[in-house]
Amino acid sequence: MTREYGINQEFESRASNFVLRKKLWFTGLLFLIALTVEVLYFRAYGAGYFISPDGLHYSNIAENFLHGNGLVNTANFVQGDDGVIREVAQTREYVVGPVYPMLLAVIYGIFGMMNFKMVILVLHSLLGAASAVFAYKTGELLFGKGYAWIPYCLTLGYPLFAFWGMYVLTEATYVFTITLFLYLLARYAKEVDRPKLKTLLFLGAAMGVSNLVRPLLLLYFPVLGIWIWWAKGWNLKMALRDFAVILVMTVVVMSPWWIRNGIKYHQFIAVSNYGSYEFYLGNNPLTITDQYFYFAQPSYDPQVKARIEKLPIPEQEKEYKQLAVSYIIQHPVLFLQRTFAKEKDLFWQPVPTLGGAYKIKGVLLDKWYLLLGLVGALLSLFSLKKYSFLLLFIAYYSFIVSMITVVDGARYRLPVMPGMILLGSLVLVIAIKGIGKLSGGNRRTGRRV
Repeated sequence: MTREYGINQEFESRASNFVLRKKLWFTGLLFLIALTVEVLYFRAYGAGYFISPDGLHYSNIAENFLHGNGLVNTANFVQGDDGVIREVAQTREYVVGPVYPMLLAVIYGIFGMMNFKMVILVLHSLLGAASAVFAYKTGELLFGKGYAWIPYCLTLGYPLFAFWGMYVLTEATYVFTITLFLYLLARYAKEVDRPKLKTLLFLGAAMGVSNLVRPLLLLYFPVLGIWIWWAKGWNLKMALRDFAVILVMTVVVMSPWWIRNGIKYHQFIAVSNYGSYEFYLGNNPLTITDQYFYFAQPSYDPQVKARIEKLPIPEQEKEYKQLAVSYIIQHPVLFLQRTFAKEKDLFWQPVPTLGGAYKIKGVLLDKWYLLLGLVGALLSLFSLKKYSFLLLFIAYYSFIVSMITVVDGARYRLPVMPGMILLGSLVLVIAIKGIGKLSGGNRRTGRRV
């Protein structure tokens, strides 16, 4: 009996290992296909990469890190009317999330300083391919293995992901962290009655890393907490346990950055030390809401700006933030009207076809992705428990970005698109299943005749 039990155990172990190896091989194949598609898209552009003042800013931090000076910014850059980017006298040190500059430092350490082309071909290609794989994994959880290829292909086919991956900016990295975050939320939703500890820990870690790229998930915790409470059937004790694990893990991931900033700058900096001026412009009732954000927009109050610019940088940030909050409190109805107007312009209309030497290839697809996503959002209401995490994230992110700033479309919409692609995939899954049932019904009718 003991021998028989041992043989059965060994057989089950071998079978389990075989299944695991098979899954790993298949995942590797998905990744290689996605990587090939990413590289082919990037190679289709003769430019090799696009650089901007922000890109040089990240690059400067990465170079300082490799030279042993830490993650510090020692140069400022501006782009003139002639399109040429120039280094200018440094007026302030910008503190940004450490993840992207450290990834740039890895590429520079391997391929040489300021090798922007390898940043695109290696770093952004790998991250783009990984995003497609996690889209597949999320599709597997939501729709089943037979339909997981739909979000995988839609992710690879979305032209704005690839185009903005051509820039030395955080876009590819941030989209990857959001795709990972949504995958882990889908895992948690599937396990919600008895979630695994590793799922909770990974979810908290993903939120921490995402915030260290861009801090836009910092305000998501109240939304996440209420969603977990609802998913748990309003069982407060169980919801608090799961939420606490996620929150503590996020703090563990982010706290080294907080400690470093506290020691170096003698103030608490959650992720970055700028953005209040943009927040001020975004909520100033005088600011035009349908124009691309720029620092010299003529509708701000020049006297206010002149007064505040005489203050030290930390005080400037504080003043602009207080002004923005006061505008919101004093004009609540106008605040909501303006925010929803910006949200419509930024998130819910297709990106216009742009001219220039390197216009986006395949940009006309954007409107179909948006349409699929919006139809999917309506259909998901019939299975709210299953898809609520996608709807909440999209609603949260689009509102928060629209509340904070005045921007045009394209890159600022990218982080909601992993969620929109999953909702759009729902439309295609329902359509394919419907066609299958119809064709099956027709075959049965034919046989009866």
